[in-house]
Amino acid sequence: MFHRRRRRYTQEGKIAMPRRLGLLALAVLCTATTACGSSATEGAPTPEKIRVTVSNATEPYVIPWLVGDQEGLFEAHGVAVDEIVAGQGGSTTLRNLMSGDLAVGEVSLPAVIDAKLAGTPVTVVGGATRSVYGLDFYALASGPVQTIADARRWAFSSPGSVSESLTHLVPEAAGLAPDAVERVGAGGIGEGVALLEAGEVDVALVPTSLVAKDPQRFRLIASSADYVPAFEQSVMTVRDDYLAAHPRVISGVVAGYQDAVHRIEQDPQRAAEIYADYIGVGPDQARLVVDAALKAQNWSAGFDRPALDNAVRAMSAGGFTGTVPWCDLVDPSHLPEDVPRDLPLECAAAQ
Repeated sequence: MFHRRRRRYTQEGKIAMPRRLGLLALAVLCTATTACGSSATEGAPTPEKIRVTVSNATEPYVIPWLVGDQEGLFEAHGVAVDEIVAGQGGSTTLRNLMSGDLAVGEVSLPAVIDAKLAGTPVTVVGGATRSVYGLDFYALASGPVQTIADARRWAFSSPGSVSESLTHLVPEAAGLAPDAVERVGAGGIGEGVALLEAGEVDVALVPTSLVAKDPQRFRLIASSADYVPAFEQSVMTVRDDYLAAHPRVISGVVAGYQDAVHRIEQDPQRAAEIYADYIGVGPDQARLVVDAALKAQNWSAGFDRPALDNAVRAMSAGGFTGTVPWCDLVDPSHLPEDVPRDLPLECAAAQ
């Protein structure tokens, strides 16, 4: 029924989306209503083609974009996503966005905050991934680490990253003493897995897609979402010049993303089949990923204060000492009516 797509990577690390995927990400741009399932009517304007960047285009971040495209949810909003550019962490994804020819980026919130404080002209127009599901710590199944209490050496990707903050927040929530954890900067998620396999760390973040492909290889030690249940991990971000020139396109992107979230909730099996086909795993393994993400309430275009507060608390654990300029950073005017807008009080009053 499904045919695995061959993703084409350019030298810049871009994923060139097949035409079918272009319509998929276009589907991401529909509203979260049942009426969004129909394709564009005959005689409707040609959809505006855009390119987007996503933190990791094979992990659960990408599932709403895939479902939106494949289910034909975007045409009603006049947007077609022709290409997804894969980021490698928050700063890389933000650099992709600022390159000048990308409309929207799903970027880690800490990276966006740091950029805004540095004067980068960007605006957050919607939420995206609002949990730390998928950022889970694993040991080798063949190794001696059985429980979180056995784990002393924890690998994270890079200083200031969400993964580094989780090496503080998760052990703290688990009741471990501060001096019971040694943190090791690996330089990247893949590098952390390499350290784990070399026996140089006890636990590391292992990508969900890798676990799905080889579930017997790793032992789950700490599911981060169990310890930090609400966390605004990534947000839909745009350059200020693009937002000023194309506000209706951005509204379509945000509405379509939320429509895709509702479709996943309504038909998780279909979402699992789409994701399985995309990353090359069995539907049963993909269904485990989708079900766990839904349990963690992983996706939303809206904002809620606990998730925002935990993200900032995580930044503080990693050394952040500034003040977040929420009122200048976030523009909630593009959000659909059916999503929360629970911003810090001073900004909520100003909207």
